[in-house]
Amino acid sequence: MEIKHIETPIKGLNLYLNKVVSDERGSYCDMAPGGTENELYSDGIRHIHASIATKKFVARGGHYHYKLKENFFTLSGTALWYFYDFNQNSPTFGKSYTVILGHDKLGIDVGIPEHTIHNNSAAQIAISSGIYHVFWPLTDMETVVAGTGSTEYDPEDFDRTKIEDVPGAIEVFEEVKRKIMEHDSKLALVAVETGSLQAKEPNKKLVRKIKAIIPAAKNNQQRPFSHTINKHLIPLGGRPMIFYPIENLVASGIDQIGIVISKGDDVLKQVVGDGSRWGIEIKYIIQQELTGLGSAIMSARDFVNGEPFILYLGDNVISYNVADLVNRYFEENLNALLLLAKVDCPQRFGVPEIVDGNIVKVEERPMHPKSEFAVAGVYIYDENAFRAMDSIKLSDRGQYEISDIHNYYINSDLKLDHQEVGEWWKDRGKPEDLLEGNKFVLRNCVFEKRREYMEGEIVGNAKVEGNVKIGKETRIIGKTLIRGPVVIGEGCLIKDSYVGPYTSIGNVSELNGVEIEHSLVMDSANIFTKEKIVNSVIGRNASIVSGDDNLPRGRKVIIGENSVVGW
Repeated sequence: MEIKHIETPIKGLNLYLNKVVSDERGSYCDMAPGGTENELYSDGIRHIHASIATKKFVARGGHYHYKLKENFFTLSGTALWYFYDFNQNSPTFGKSYTVILGHDKLGIDVGIPEHTIHNNSAAQIAISSGIYHVFWPLTDMETVVAGTGSTEYDPEDFDRTKIEDVPGAIEVFEEVKRKIMEHDSKLALVAVETGSLQAKEPNKKLVRKIKAIIPAAKNNQQRPFSHTINKHLIPLGGRPMIFYPIENLVASGIDQIGIVISKGDDVLKQVVGDGSRWGIEIKYIIQQELTGLGSAIMSARDFVNGEPFILYLGDNVISYNVADLVNRYFEENLNALLLLAKVDCPQRFGVPEIVDGNIVKVEERPMHPKSEFAVAGVYIYDENAFRAMDSIKLSDRGQYEISDIHNYYINSDLKLDHQEVGEWWKDRGKPEDLLEGNKFVLRNCVFEKRREYMEGEIVGNAKVEGNVKIGKETRIIGKTLIRGPVVIGEGCLIKDSYVGPYTSIGNVSELNGVEIEHSLVMDSANIFTKEKIVNSVIGRNASIVSGDDNLPRGRKVIIGENSVVGW
């Protein structure tokens, strides 16, 4: 295992980032690299314990030891940790240290170091005696911390000084809490007739009207789910993915949208409608040749009529108010403005080469990326985008690449600039991308604490924890636990089951005796199995049943092309 040591201002307090191995099953990291021969465990391991915090902003821990040395690992949730050196014989007596540790990125810059499994760096905290430690969960997910101790458990080996009496502890926590709540308070949610929601900053106004284009032509990128429906209608968080770009544009003040579709795609038109549900106007534009985003842009030439326009990809979800981008475009008199996002694998995207803060070239899916950024799926262009299309040629992939349009702006000395966005999800055509998208919207776009989401019925001993949305005529019965963030559609029956975080269940689905988490279940699914289901995408009208109920016993599967099964 690759180990990175992070020193802190406190002697006897060290962080070690253990490289995490992740695949479709989850994550693995070596909790005690080297075993007890490792220097972190020179005193041995005499006991193992866990600390579980279940409520956001409520502290857990809050003590130090006279003799015991401990090693901690945060396994789930995201928490603020505060340490203070109470060892009067230490050269760092009176020093403090703060860090954020957990499973996923907090997603808000609070000016404190952050180490998460999401970044493939599970943090191991090595704490010597005399160092006070306490943590506060910063999200609604429960925080689970595993720990080892160098001595047998001794109830006398504790100093439980109150948090209020630890210098700086409350002040640091309150400042982080303030920043999180301030961030949340800036997000207003706009409800539409369908009950759909999208984050926006209140009272944001455009300095100038602008039209938007959403490319949403039908393709088979999300096989097998897109064989029968346009992939832009695949649900994330209980709603078609294309609703999120539409609502972000609406929340930013755009009221004229052109959706570029394939010939004969009447289903998307029926689902999305004419825009009246959002109080806007939606026009449909036919893309005659499915030869890339450049072709989609050319299809909309008459719609924008020579004026600047936004191109917002229909399979993108961005937690960003587009009005800021539009206003900057006009105020700085730009020809093109691109949204950029840092990504783990830029090879899958258009990648900008940036020199002295300026984009000097954009490469489409490069083998050796020149930066850690991807060009995210929101762009603003003027009429030069069409001039670019008149001059560029089909790529080796048989497409008019949007990166070539960007390079046309650069090579023509036109004013092209960029804006970085913090969080972004883009569908790249794999089932695991859908899981990431579902997780993204459940975390960023669906829930707002001032609203009531329980339209269904929770019966008897069934329990619901965290952010959970339950649709009309859905019944949660028996010994069932729903632990959010979770969305369950209308007309469902969930019995004697566990539905864990980052799961969406489609309409008219039934789960009986099931454990499922971090999964996307589409409409009319029936699941009856004792096998735990994780990291899964289950299509419409699918059935999963236990092989133990049939003779001969065994696994029965009916698998279409491009499917994956693992157990």
